[in-house]
Amino acid sequence: MVEYPEWDPNQALKNMTMEKALEGLDNNIAVAKRLFEENLPLSVMSICHLAVNSGNEGIRFNAAKYVVDRTMGPAEKSYAPDGQEAWKTVFDSVLTEAEGYLSRED
Repeated sequence: MVEYPEWDPNQALKNMTMEKALEGLDNNIAVAKRLFEENLPLSVMSICHLAVNSGNEGIRFNAAKYVVDRTMGPAEKSYAPDGQEAWKTVFDSVLTEAEGYLSRED
């Protein structure tokens, strides 16, 4: 098993301040966004690893559900109450309204 050094938040803050100055980042949001972007692939891999390999069934389920929801969208939002896909219901209503406008006599 890989051992990681203990994380020192004070040292991390010092490093971040120096990085921020060296890279010319002018605000904390830019720094946070860069950190999220840099760590995205590893974070996604970690979630997928938990979804498949976690020893805890609840963690496996939640990670798997998260992967599916992020990939396909939440199941409860995918379908309209009549069982059609939500986009089809919206499209049909827009189409009906557009046809109504076109058939009006001005």
